[in-house]
Amino acid sequence: MLKKKKIKFSFLFYDYETFGLNPKKDRIAQFACIRTDINLNIISSPIVTYCKLPSDYLPDPNSIIIHNISPYVVNLKGLKENEFAHFINKIFSYPNTCILGYNNINFDDEFSKFLFYRNFYDAYEWFWKNNNSRWDILNLIRACYVLRPNGIFWPKINNIPIFNLEKIAILNNILPYYKSHDALSDVYTTISLTKLVKNKQPLLFKYFFKYKNKNFLIKIINLLKIQILIHISNIYKNKDNNLNCITPLFWHPENKNILITFNLKKKISSFLKILNNKSKIKKEYIFLYIQYINFSKSPLLIPINILKKIDIKRLKFNILFYTENFSMLKKNFLEIKNFIKLNLINFSKKDDNTNIYNVDEQLYKNFFPNNDLYNFKKINDKKSIYLNLNKISFKDKRAKILLFKYKARNFPFMLNHIEKKKWNIYQKNIFNKKFLNNYILKIEKFLQNELCNKKILVLKDLLKYVKELYNSLT
Repeated sequence: MLKKKKIKFSFLFYDYETFGLNPKKDRIAQFACIRTDINLNIISSPIVTYCKLPSDYLPDPNSIIIHNISPYVVNLKGLKENEFAHFINKIFSYPNTCILGYNNINFDDEFSKFLFYRNFYDAYEWFWKNNNSRWDILNLIRACYVLRPNGIFWPKINNIPIFNLEKIAILNNILPYYKSHDALSDVYTTISLTKLVKNKQPLLFKYFFKYKNKNFLIKIINLLKIQILIHISNIYKNKDNNLNCITPLFWHPENKNILITFNLKKKISSFLKILNNKSKIKKEYIFLYIQYINFSKSPLLIPINILKKIDIKRLKFNILFYTENFSMLKKNFLEIKNFIKLNLINFSKKDDNTNIYNVDEQLYKNFFPNNDLYNFKKINDKKSIYLNLNKISFKDKRAKILLFKYKARNFPFMLNHIEKKKWNIYQKNIFNKKFLNNYILKIEKFLQNELCNKKILVLKDLLKYVKELYNSLT
């Protein structure tokens, strides 16, 4: 019997250009990706594709004048969103792949999740199933600046580091590929920047590559011991070098990916005053002292002793404040931990208000039941291409409404007379006269500015597109 050939590890660098900044509401315009081996050698041809706009969405004009991608370009060159989702999911699901980009975990990956959610793919398994993982080079760059900055030139404004991809690329002569706000250009640049870090700081690269994996990272956390850890994240300001100290408290009772920690930048003495005034507690106030750390997002956590004295001085990091604060926390640890646990029992509010207008935004409301996930697979099984979508039933209310929108967006010919009327009413409600007037006014204001010809043409395209959409609804 022949042994199944093991698929070698690969990096998949990817980037989106989008029609807005909100992954819950906005849509993807352009996708680009390149696959490399573990040594960052390119092993595949670049892929670039576009996604058609659905008939119930209009792009943010701000995004149009940044990347200059016209609605007509995506509708001419692009795939329907269900086909686009299938295409991306297939690329991402290739076994033994680490999917990465620049700021992908907080931006591109969120667009991916909501794309899959709207189109009946599992929103999460692409980055853990088949030995897959994800990583974010922006986080690696932040860690490099904090811990091992030598060998890389760092752009700064008023002595505050700037982690903008374009600025870092220019300063480090990563220029041959760079074209601002083009997905493929960003992919090439991210690969070059990753190579730079790997070459200049190989041990740092190796460390964070290993600890991107939740199973390794979790070993750093010892809840039986009171710890002080360095946390590097964009939730802390650039002027603070995205750097803070935290102490792990306990795992979130509802989401085991989330570690609840005490923010050691906040004075323990102030928190102890809250403890002594238990009758007047506001939960919002408690949240100022704690920090949620999501382990599914490959957070940067390191023991404090990794910081060298030279780096503490360079970063102007007040190590004395943190260690003194930590000492006070240790003395009152159990009392503080139990108090926080007791007052944060109701972590999340359940919102049952699911309707046609908000369902696209409700990915994080809950996990879908197994029976619904089974039906997701039936919808996207190419063998079931002639499947009657009307015969599929779901337990989760979100899936029922999503199925109607999925049909209307991708297979309008499947809608019966009542469904067509329902879709038309929905479109008229979201594209009401007030909304469209304000939208057109916004475009016209942009056109009054001094813009290059390319931006003027793309805005005029958008204006034309809006008017055509309006005429189709009347």
